[in-house]
Amino acid sequence: MHSAQSPAQSHDQITVRPGPIDPTHWRALPEGTPIPLQQHWLYGLALQSVGVPVYQWQIEDADGPFGLALVARRRFFRLFSFDTLLRGPLYFREPTTGIAAAHRALRRKSNPWRWRFLLQQPELPDNTETTQALKAAGLRRVATGYSTAWLDLRPKPDVLRAALVGKWRTQLRAAEKADMQISIGGHKTHHYAWLLEKEAAQRSARSYHATPLELVPLYQATAEHAGELGILSVTAMSGRRRIAGAIFLLHGNSATYHMGWVGEEGRSTGAQNRVLFEAMCALRQKGISFLDLGGINTAEGAGIARFKLGTGAAPVTYTGSWI
Repeated sequence: MHSAQSPAQSHDQITVRPGPIDPTHWRALPEGTPIPLQQHWLYGLALQSVGVPVYQWQIEDADGPFGLALVARRRFFRLFSFDTLLRGPLYFREPTTGIAAAHRALRRKSNPWRWRFLLQQPELPDNTETTQALKAAGLRRVATGYSTAWLDLRPKPDVLRAALVGKWRTQLRAAEKADMQISIGGHKTHHYAWLLEKEAAQRSARSYHATPLELVPLYQATAEHAGELGILSVTAMSGRRRIAGAIFLLHGNSATYHMGWVGEEGRSTGAQNRVLFEAMCALRQKGISFLDLGGINTAEGAGIARFKLGTGAAPVTYTGSWI
């Protein structure tokens, strides 16, 4: 890791060393710390496999390494580069010189005079303390924060069930009594290909854009090559008919609810509630401790937000994007 691709830079006794992605470094992260998809080595390797330059930055202070970050680089017209650090860095421990100093050191990796820019989107809550720290680091906010909800899967299934919102739990019980079969897969493309087709149709009908659908098979192929679990898919069947389903991306101790679909029959039977709860239990059995339920938008997607928050997870809004 110390064979950096460019000279290390220091500030406030902090050093940032860019280098290749080394999965072994993630082992030093605390077990109780959720890992966002965008900051896991599998995601970085998946992007690299299609030609996106992704680097691992190791962050050190006087006491040694204390954090790492995945940074993707884009070049425009061969004139300037734009680095993005999304939902990171991840910390092994608190830096001795504070969060502001860490982000100041990261900021020094950019150089506007040389047309080299860095966008930081920290996994830090949107509050006064965070804002003051990032401003003290010399950063300027350019976009508001992303909202999601992390669900702790470590409690036993009966505890997870008890934490469900009342109406959500009632819908789950109805789905469990309905004539419905649940299939859990993910390691084979045909387990989830139908969901990608449904998602493509939804995007076309509603005219919205999201993460490229190609990410799912690409991510699974990268995970399989690395000997890791990559995808978990859950399908609800009524006879031979698929009535609901969802895809989850697995990354370290965490997973992300990537996309889901439910048809009219599934809505009437609460199928998607059962899909999500079955996924929670299956992920837990696979050693996943935390589930990122994905974007929460109470304005434009109130129904989806209510469904996700019905699991008992509390929403969190992050501080946004800073340059």
